[in-house]
Amino acid sequence: MAEDHYKLRDKSDADLHDWLCEQETGTAEYNSGILESMRRVAILEEALEKNEEPVRKRELIAATLAILSIILIIAAIVYSF
Repeated sequence: MAEDHYKLRDKSDADLHDWLCEQETGTAEYNSGILESMRRVAILEEALEKNEEPVRKRELIAATLAILSIILIIAAIVYSF
C-alpha cells in the first residue's frame, strides 16, 4: 500500500478537494490527491455492491416465481381443453 506522505487520508472529502485544487496538474502532490480520491471512490463502490447483493437475490427469486406462475397458468389452460 502506498505511503501517505501528505496526510491525505486524514482530510475530509471537502478538504481533500480544496487541497487538490491548490496543486498544479502533474505534480507529485496532485497525483497523490487523485490517487486518494480514486481510493475513496473505490471504497464507496465496493460498499454499494455489497448492499446490492441482497436486492439482486430478491429480484432473481421474484423473476423465478413469475416464470413458474406463467408456466402453471399455461399448463392449466392447455389441460382444461
